[in-house]
Amino acid sequence: MMHEYISKKGFEKLKLRLKNLIQVDRPAITDAISKAREFGDLSENAEYHAAKERQKSIEAEISKLQRKVATLKIINSEKLNKNEVRFGAIVELLDKKNNKSYVYQIVGKDETESDKNIRQISCNSPIAKSLLGKKIGDEATIKVPAGTVIYKITKIKYKENE
Repeated sequence: MMHEYISKKGFEKLKLRLKNLIQVDRPAITDAISKAREFGDLSENAEYHAAKERQKSIEAEISKLQRKVATLKIINSEKLNKNEVRFGAIVELLDKKNNKSYVYQIVGKDETESDKNIRQISCNSPIAKSLLGKKIGDEATIKVPAGTVIYKITKIKYKENE
């Protein structure tokens, strides 16, 4: 079984989303269904059918998040070797072919977002897998659809409390 990993911050964010679904969205949709029933004949009641579909969607997301929260493995980046690329690392790479720099942060698949300076990639992605365990100065050869890319690791850093 392949583990799914997440940072403490990402885990807290998922738990907050789950709590909101259970405590806010679920009661709100129950109220919406109740009000829609008051409009009469359910077979032709668009509001009722829309609310029931929304309820189904909310319940499915709650179920999915509950399973996920129960099985995710939280990574404590404070215990990791900071001289190697590990989960949570922000890695600066130099493309050996075009001499262009890239910055990636290795995160769990539920945490990937992009900001202006750092592209977050899943720890299960081919790029991340080829970087894990490497140190500054090491090279990583990665097969991509356009061919093979060779990156040199120029910098590794970690955000505190992630």
